[in-house]
Amino acid sequence: MSESRGLLEHISPALMGYLLSFLPQHDPLAENVPGGLLTSELVERLRGDNFCGYALARFSGEERGWLAFYRGRLLEAWRQTTYGHLSGTVAYRALRREFGLGTLSLYRLHPDDLPPVVALTQGLLRMAGMSASSVVIEDLMGSLMQEQFTGALVLEDGLVGRAWFFARGKRLFSGELPAQFREGSLHLVQAPSKAPPDLLEQARQEDQEQRNTRLNVVWNAAQEVLREYMGRGAPSALERLRKVHTADDPTTLEKALRRWMTESLEPNAATLFDRLLRPTL
Repeated sequence: MSESRGLLEHISPALMGYLLSFLPQHDPLAENVPGGLLTSELVERLRGDNFCGYALARFSGEERGWLAFYRGRLLEAWRQTTYGHLSGTVAYRALRREFGLGTLSLYRLHPDDLPPVVALTQGLLRMAGMSASSVVIEDLMGSLMQEQFTGALVLEDGLVGRAWFFARGKRLFSGELPAQFREGSLHLVQAPSKAPPDLLEQARQEDQEQRNTRLNVVWNAAQEVLREYMGRGAPSALERLRKVHTADDPTTLEKALRRWMTESLEPNAATLFDRLLRPTL
């Protein structure tokens, strides 16, 4: 089954950013502070405090970014870009790099408010691009109440729109629905059936996997150099090097091995080492 991506592939990044303005902002933890204040330490503090709510980043050119926290866990990250949007760990890393370029606001939400909000990017699409004028609002609301729907109803009207959020069939913090939709398209997206995984843990696992992959590349390059310059003595030399150089940071390991090759073999060994590493950079 294909991965649920909410409305990411059905509405423009500009509209998604605009929809964030319909989230409640009545219980701020911080408003319009320099984005660089969202450090790793602050994120850990939010985790420890079981923070429920969202962080909204505003960048130049009306671009937006968004993080959603549920009892301290990071459920979603979203970043608007010039040509599209990023989500998940990719968006989280992009936001961490760019927070210093914008302003940041943190708003608290009730835990029950998070699932319908996360539906925007991770929910199951139930209705996409239906002509709004053909929908009878009373019938639609009756159906959503009967099934105790949790998710979001989005009206798309050009570059702007409107979002209404529901939890178990009841409308949350957004305003009243009109008696009738006269124009535009409607999208209905249902909240995930279970809590998404913690993006922070996912990001850490991905970082560790990337480090392990890079470490293997570095050691394989070192092995090739030793074969070239030491022949049959290469396996035992490699074993000794592994015992001495135990750093799990690829950059630190590269520097240490390059220095050893220059001092213990010859400068050309380090040159070969760099050439073997270059295709993976």
